[in-house]
Amino acid sequence: MTLPFASRLTLICPLIFGILLADISIATPTKETNDSFTREKSNPLIGLPTLVVMGVTSFGRWLTPLDEWQAEIHKLNEDELFVQRWMLVNNDLASREKGNRAIVRIQKKRNAIKKKRNRFLWWYYPSMTLIGAGAMMLTLWLQKD
Repeated sequence: MTLPFASRLTLICPLIFGILLADISIATPTKETNDSFTREKSNPLIGLPTLVVMGVTSFGRWLTPLDEWQAEIHKLNEDELFVQRWMLVNNDLASREKGNRAIVRIQKKRNAIKKKRNRFLWWYYPSMTLIGAGAMMLTLWLQKD
């Protein structure tokens, strides 16, 4: 079950900012004292900005209906295959006409969903790039001392 877009947005925005603030407060560099000098801890292989960008983009993907559209396209493909098989079994003229009408409706619906998905992807990827870059810059700015 999925929530409407406004509910998902209301739910996810405070969660993203909470995770971002918690990551920044935990990941501030600490100094270790050694006998004669101080040194910073070594940075991990994947830094905090990378983790923040991965988190923000995965939550951004969760907000979108892309997975629902992909599931619907897959279901329509399966429906079309079922109707084609049904037409092979029922070989009379009325069944073929009924099957062809059903296939045309399925193809129109599938093409409409694909068109909507492709139109959505034209702004989704650039916006996720900008949001990820902004989150990374914000993380780097908050981490600097």
